[in-house]
Amino acid sequence: MKTLKTLALSSVAASALVMTACSSTGNYGTMNNATKGTIAGATAGALVKSKGDSKDIARGAVVGAILGGGTGYVIDHN
Repeated sequence: MKTLKTLALSSVAASALVMTACSSTGNYGTMNNATKGTIAGATAGALVKSKGDSKDIARGAVVGAILGGGTGYVIDHN
């Protein structure tokens, strides 16, 4: 079961990084707020749901990534 949780968290983290790859600013070495928000949101969501099973952890990470990325996007464009 622990291996399944580790695999789920790794895949969620990897997908969060892949989803934010298209939002780069063109300045290599810097990250915009949408990218930072997505990564922070996915991490926070996974940690909040860390007492549940792997599905709960994955759902928490996805919701956190969406909320964090959306917030960062709004900050970037205002």
